[in-house]
Amino acid sequence: MTTDKLVLTADHDGVRVITLNRPSARNALSRDLIRATYAALTEADADESVRAVVLTGTDPAFCAGVDLKEAARDGLSYFEEFRSQSCIAAVAKMRTPVVGAINGATFTGGLEMALGCDFLIASERAVFADTHARVGILPGGGMTARLPQLVGVAMARRLSMTGEVVDAARAERIGLVTE
Repeated sequence: MTTDKLVLTADHDGVRVITLNRPSARNALSRDLIRATYAALTEADADESVRAVVLTGTDPAFCAGVDLKEAARDGLSYFEEFRSQSCIAAVAKMRTPVVGAINGATFTGGLEMALGCDFLIASERAVFADTHARVGILPGGGMTARLPQLVGVAMARRLSMTGEVVDAARAERIGLVTE
């Protein structure tokens, strides 16, 4: 197991487990976490011995999304870096299959990252919300295309406009998660 302060990785018989490890901030995507996650994902995808990736977060959350404190402090430069080393885009572009193991709160950019996974497995504690409208930012990681593909246009519109929190059981019923 490799232990980095922000990302933990472990290999198990061809499966690389990548764990976002910023629990005190609910794994919010700070600049450093963005870089570390992007690096871990691209390294896994380039490694021929990795046949699948499991992406998860250290409890209590999968990923709270944008680090609002850094975004407020750094403004546009935060979002420029967010785009240039986008761990959200990296998940969706991977040739290696990615299973999102959703173990808690999955909001905003965290939801966008989860939607890039090939499969989403939600624990009973998992909750999901598109809070972009609540915090005043636009979804830039593909959510506007991926969410309607999974849950339908009407439900995607409802979730995006209200910021409604969806628990794991409902997420499965509406098609947001695989199981």
